[in-house]
This record gives sequence, C-alpha cells and structure tokens, in this order.
Amino acid sequence: MLPISQVEVVGSADARVSIFKTEKDIRKVAEASIERHIDEISCVAVHDSRFVTAGTDGFIITYKNNEYEKILIRSTVAVRSVVFNPQGMKIAIAGDDNDIRVVLIADNSKIVSLQGHTTSLKSIDYDPTGEYIASSSCDGDIRIWSVGPNEPAPRCVKVLKNITPASKPDHALTAKVLWSPDKSCFAFPGKNNDIRMFTYGLWTPYSTLENGHTETISTFSWSPNGYYMATTSKDKLLIIWDVKKKKMVRKAIVVASITEIAWHPEENQLVFANENGEIMYWDEVIPEGNSNYPHPAKMRRNTQSDILETQSQDPYSLEPSSLDPRLLESRATNKANEHFFDTMADDEDGEDLRSEENDDIDMMDAEDDFVIDDDGAGYAETPEERQRMQALHQQRLNLSRMGGNQYQRPVVFDPPSAFQPGETPYNKDKDNRGFDPMEGERRYLCYNLVGAMYTIYQDNHSIINVEFHDQSAHRNFHFTDYSNFTMGALSEAGSIFAVEGKEALEKPKKTRINDEGEEETDDEEDGDDQEKITASTLHFRPLSMRAGGDKDWTYHLPLGEDVVAVAINSASVIAATSTGFIRIFSLSGIQKHIFTLNNIVTLSAMNDLALLVYAAGPAFTGQQNMEYLLLNTDANEVLQKDKIQLSIGSELAWAGFSETTQAAIYDSESILRILHHQRRPNQAAWVPVFNGKAHAKSIQRTESYWPVGVLRDRLMCIILRGDNKYPFFPRPPVNEVPLELPLIEPTSETGKIELAYLSMLYRDLHERDEAEATQRQDEYQDAFDSADIEMDKDILRLINIACKSERHSRALDLVNSLRLSESVDKAIRVATYHHLSSLANSMMRVKESTRATSIFIRSTSKSTKVHTI
Repeated sequence: MLPISQVEVVGSADARVSIFKTEKDIRKVAEASIERHIDEISCVAVHDSRFVTAGTDGFIITYKNNEYEKILIRSTVAVRSVVFNPQGMKIAIAGDDNDIRVVLIADNSKIVSLQGHTTSLKSIDYDPTGEYIASSSCDGDIRIWSVGPNEPAPRCVKVLKNITPASKPDHALTAKVLWSPDKSCFAFPGKNNDIRMFTYGLWTPYSTLENGHTETISTFSWSPNGYYMATTSKDKLLIIWDVKKKKMVRKAIVVASITEIAWHPEENQLVFANENGEIMYWDEVIPEGNSNYPHPAKMRRNTQSDILETQSQDPYSLEPSSLDPRLLESRATNKANEHFFDTMADDEDGEDLRSEENDDIDMMDAEDDFVIDDDGAGYAETPEERQRMQALHQQRLNLSRMGGNQYQRPVVFDPPSAFQPGETPYNKDKDNRGFDPMEGERRYLCYNLVGAMYTIYQDNHSIINVEFHDQSAHRNFHFTDYSNFTMGALSEAGSIFAVEGKEALEKPKKTRINDEGEEETDDEEDGDDQEKITASTLHFRPLSMRAGGDKDWTYHLPLGEDVVAVAINSASVIAATSTGFIRIFSLSGIQKHIFTLNNIVTLSAMNDLALLVYAAGPAFTGQQNMEYLLLNTDANEVLQKDKIQLSIGSELAWAGFSETTQAAIYDSESILRILHHQRRPNQAAWVPVFNGKAHAKSIQRTESYWPVGVLRDRLMCIILRGDNKYPFFPRPPVNEVPLELPLIEPTSETGKIELAYLSMLYRDLHERDEAEATQRQDEYQDAFDSADIEMDKDILRLINIACKSERHSRALDLVNSLRLSESVDKAIRVATYHHLSSLANSMMRVKESTRATSIFIRSTSKSTKVHTI
C-alpha cells in the first residue's frame, strides 16, 4: 500500500491491485482494479508514475500510469519486498530464498545477485542516493550492501547479527528496514518494542524511539521530510514520533491491528490498512498552525545560490562516512558514472554508449530460480521509454565531456525550532494529548530570576499572570489576553509579549432546507467568507515609571512577518522575526535599530546586553551547529561573535545571563557554561561551571535541573524528578545548587583549594570587566580588594603545601599568581620556615622583578597585579 501523489495503490490478499484517489470525497471507492496476480500480493513499490507489485505467486509486475505494463520477472519462491532504486530504472527483489536480486526494468535479462544472507529475506530498501542497500532476514540479521557506481561488484560492507526480532517469512512482523529521507541513518524494529536507528557510513547506533509500544513493532514509515515516523504493533497503538526530539507527538488506538502504513508524499495525511482489509485515513495527522511541528511533507530550506561541485560542498559531506579518504577520491574521479544499469540502453544509432567490459557492474544471467516470461507479452520497449533512456544517455554524455563532476544537489537545512528561555509546553490533562490546548490548561511563557509569567487558556482568550519573586519591588498582576500570546520575556524594566500572525480561515457555508426539501447554501454575507487575517503582534507592558512612563505600546508587524523570539533588558526590547530581521525598540517604543540575522534559535537580554543564538548551517549527525552574537543594545555594538559550544550529541536547552550580567548556556546533557572575557574582543571562551548529571550522582539522587538563572556561585533551578522535563503547576519552589568547575581530583586537599581559587578568579575577572564597561570601578573597589586578599590566601595555602613536599618549581609558579606585594613577603616567610633558602631567594627576585616592571599598579597596602588567564 503506497500513495502516488493523488493516487493510492493497494495490493490485497485476494490478488487484486486497487487504485484509489486520495481526495476525501471519493477515496472510499476504488478508481481502478487490476487482477494480474494469481495469489496474495505481499509488497508494493512506487516511483513517479510507475509502480510494481509482487507476492507469494512469485510474479513481479510493473504498472505505468495506473495501467498494467508487463510481467518483469517471476521467481520460483514467494517475494516479500521490492523497491525501486532512486532513479527508478532498477528494482531490487527480496524473497523466501537467501539472495537479493536487482533487475533492470528496461532489460530483464540484466540481473545482479547479492549473496550473503543465510535465511529467507524479509525487507529491502535503497538509500536515497542509490549507493547502498539495506536488507533484513528471518534470523534477525541486517546487512548493508555497497552497490554504487564505483563498486566493481556489489559487496556486503556491514553485518548486524541478530539485531532485529526473528520471525517466519510470512509472519506479521515485517522486520522492515527503511532509510531516512536525508540518508543520515536507517531504521528498523528493535527487540525492546522500539525503533532503532543506525548512522549512515559508520553503521553504529544513532538513536532510539522507545517507551511507546508494549509489543514488537510490526511496521513503520518515515514522513516524506523525515521529521516524523509512524509506528504500530500488535498492541493496536498507532504512534507518531518526532524523530529528532525522540518523543511521541500523537497516539491513536485502533480497533484492528495495522498491517501497513504510508504517508501521503505531499499532503498532511497518513494512510494505513488493517488486518480486516480496511483502508483508513488520518487527515491532518500533524495539526496545522503549530510552529513546533512543521508539515510532514515540507522541509525548511535555506536557498543557496552557489551550487555544490566538490565533495566538501556536498550536502551529504557532513555525514561521518563522507570523511573517508577513499570516498573522497572515488567521488572526485567518478562523478560522471551513474549507478549500475543506468546507461545500458542503446543510443540513437543502436550502439551502446559503453561497452560491456566498461559497465559499472557486470550483469549476470537470470538465476535458475527466476523464470523469465518469454512469451513476449509486455517486453517491447515503448517509444516513451526509448525517448526517456536516450535523454538520460545524452545527459550522461554531456556530463562526461564537462569533466564528470556536475551532479548538483541543493542544500536542505532544517534549523532548530526557536524557543524562549524558561518556557514550557501546556500542562496537559491526562485525557488530552493533542497539540491544541483545552480550557484551563497552563504553560509558562517565561521563568527567570525576576519572576514567572504564565498563561491560562480560555478558548477564545487567555489569562496571563505575572508573579515576582521579590514582591517588595513589584506587585503581581494579571490581565485578559485576547491575542493568545505565545511567547514572553520579563525583566526589571518591563514585560514583552508576542504572538505569531494567523492566516485567513474560510468560514463554513451556512446551509438550510428550502421549501422543496432540498439543501441550499445561504449566500448572504458573501463578502465575509473569510475571517480577518491577523498580523503578528508585539506588546510591551512597563513595570515602573523608569521603563517609559505608565504607557504600554503595541506593534503589528507586516503581514507575512512573524515574531519568533523576544527579549527585554534595561534599555531595549529585542524581537527576532521569521523574515530574518532583528528589530530593536526603546522601552518607550521607539524603533532604534534593525538588522538581518537568520535562523534565530533563542534570545536573552540583561542590563545593556543581548545574547542572540542562531543556527549557522547543517551540522554533523547528532550535533547542533550554532553561533552566538553578544550585542550591546544601548550602543548597537557587537561585542562577541563566535560558536556556541555544546556537549557532544546534545542540544541547547537554555540561554540567559547571571546576576552579574555574564552570558550563560545550558545544554540537554545538563552542562552549564559561562562566557568568560565576554567584554574583551576575540577573547571570549565558554567555561563549564556545572555538570547536573555529575552533581545528582554525587548526592546519590535521580533528578535533573531546570535552569531559572545563575548567581555568582550558584545555579538557581527547579529540581525535576522522575520523567518530568518541565515544571508544572502550582509554581514549584526555586532551589539552588553550587557551581563547580570540572577540575581533576576536586576532593583532594590541593584540588579543593585550586577549585576555590579558580572559581573566585573567574568571577573577579568578569566583575572587573563589567565594572569597567559600565564605569563603576569605584563603587565596587572594596569588593575587588577583598577578592584579592581571599585569592592570595588560597595561593599561599598552595605554596605551603608545595614547600612541604619540596616542589620548588610549583611554589615559584604560584608566587607569580599572587596579587598583593604583602602576599609575596608572606610566601618568602613560608619558604624560610621550611628551610628552603634557595626558594626564598628566588621569590625575592620575583618580587624585585615585578616592582621593576611596575606589575603592581597600586600601593603595597592595596596593590593589585594585572592578571589574565
């Protein structure tokens, strides 16, 4: 059962091929029925206007334009799976014998056999480029075959032993193996009622979709864009998965077990057949209007004007396997060659463009257990087929004359969805697992160190509540939201809200029964058939008079431009839009600045700074390729622009600022990083200061930490236990956990002192930079002097330990880190106490040298050494 654009092809157990239209009003009745098989049809494959069926009678039959074309070949055993190569010129066949056969459609005497499986085959699939075939067998083995144009003969490159549940040839467990549409991985049912995915090229575990089914998955299907997967099993559950996030997005219970699933190639529709022989349709399987869940047949694209011509520019070169030097060499020298069989037909003069000995793969004669139907029926090459083959040959010839490297593929880039720091999804009732909220459901729009902002859905409006941690500074408030705002941000200066625009919706026609008893449409109000188009809205509410008086303001963006992320600091409101604009407003609503930055992932702001995180382009499998821009919104100056550093295989989960205005990020592996030297051009670095998983393990608890904000030495967070990923309601308390640099041996005597010193050093350097940038050095000078004294105490402790163990060079290195001249004198006395006169003399020379070079910049009573790391 597979859909072809607006047509669905169904093969049934009664040997009939039925063709249905997919339009809602006419899809219940077959448009055509073809009976060419003599036994059960077990598999169907589709390519453009052609499709092929096969079954237990061994016939492999092709059809074109929904009509019978020919019997391509007949096997002596039942056929379980067939698939077209990406070019649609070959068909790979898997049956109850142990061999895979690849047949050229234009000439069925050309057959290649792939031998290696030891039991009957179950499933087979080409990767999207046609370079590899994945196959599964009854014993649970999966094999990967290299069948590309650079292979002298097909070969097995990987065997995954007993990796999928074993089953009999005719069992309902199909052991299906399917490549993802972007070829990054292939998927198959696992042994733990899950779907497993292995990476392309490395053939290693990549991801798992689990905790959904209670029985082994019988069949599944990728959505056309690869964002979703539909799975089913004998537990009579039909589950839609978000593949990237590895979570269920929809679940349905069916009456009868499903035997096959297929997505519509263009529409938001899922088709499935059950064991009762019924064909069922799931329209709008991914509900429209939710930006977090795009259309299943559409891809987010970044148009690239430059065309890819080399391996390094190939959109698939991001895959690990593409880094293999052998592949680099072969692709560079053999781009003109197409997959085997593709150039076998004759040219206009009846001569083969390439001789037999130059073919990509020598084609073997038909195997004994394949019976070629030699009665001549259906084998004559049609004029259309000949014309198509000639066009392909001419294209091949032109490419070879141009150097053979002109295959071009567009870059397909799916940036991460934008999110607001501190937002959550709706807190769903157990009876409502859909996308759309129900009345009374709540979600946080923002949760930070200032307070919490949450919305309560009320059908045609919402109630927004803003609650502050410190109610002595601000009073809680709430208001009725008729715009149904979907995002918000909160600071000491005010609050900002935004919502995407809404497209026009056609109102249902009013009908009535006339005097003759017939139904007719009410034609009144024809001019109001569509609801009004709503523009994206940005709304500001001040918290104090300093935020621009007691007036709020609202902007409606141009139609087609939607707000995707917002932030607010003490000087500005920042909004990122779907057109790639960054719009900056004053707190009084003046439009201050606008510039372009595409693919925004998240925004955060504090004081005079804003952190803008955006997707920079495609990434290696399992990675996020993101960059950040640190902007002074008061002066509209870029302070830093560099890569976002995340843990391997993780995703960005939160971004914000500490109470001292230091940029920070938190990833899905529970690693918190701060931006060190953020005010120093080209000197910034992301320093890891907290590991949530390690901290939970150290206190022997199973918990995770949802960040709210960062203090000088603590992470303010909400502790989540069990499977909870977000805080829900009522509003939970905010907890604090200590920050800890991931030093080696942090529990030893030396490690504890080094940890305390280095932590204070990072804080001190940042706070000095911030004081200098805001011209507030004098205000914080006493705090800086106290920090100098505390850090020197830690260094003197380390010097004492080094002297005890007679580690002279270590002690001397530590002296160079002292900030106060009095501290150097104390270090000399420590060395003398341990009878290390030579070390004491060396320390004296260090003191004299630092005085000579004016390293100490103030008097010895309050001296500070210039120190950078």
